[in-house]
Amino acid sequence: MNKQALLGFILKAHQNTYAAPKDIKKKYKCRKSILPGHKDYDFVSGDWRYHDSYTGSEWAPGREVVFFKGKPVWCMSYQGQTVSGLSEAFVEETFEFLKKALRTITIDLPFRGPKRFKSGDFVYTFKMKGDYKYFVGRESVTHKGKEVFFQDVMGTLIK
Repeated sequence: MNKQALLGFILKAHQNTYAAPKDIKKKYKCRKSILPGHKDYDFVSGDWRYHDSYTGSEWAPGREVVFFKGKPVWCMSYQGQTVSGLSEAFVEETFEFLKKALRTITIDLPFRGPKRFKSGDFVYTFKMKGDYKYFVGRESVTHKGKEVFFQDVMGTLIK
């Protein structure tokens, strides 16, 4: 597996799906989900295909799979949640900040967001152990120093 090609494709897929501006991501949001109650994105570029499927909103587990020439080659699972007791408006503001952070990814770390991103009173962090072949990580959003959202991730090549 060509590392740079894979990471470049993951970056491109993430730039066009969940965290992308609405006019871009709507092109890749599936009209019909694979599983009931899920939201799905499907992005294709050349021999590469990316599929993301998740359910829920404030607690939203999901999985991304990358295919090369029809064969699954990489996968990342994720699950996390907002802390309880937040207003619906604040949760929406938190997720808008999260998407803003996710749009700042680079080819060196295209799995979630950057190591650190700050805007206003929100701070995003992403820490991981391992590399694209196999990793575990955690992203966190804090507001005025208090964690309001976290998500655990695990990714691996598929052999």
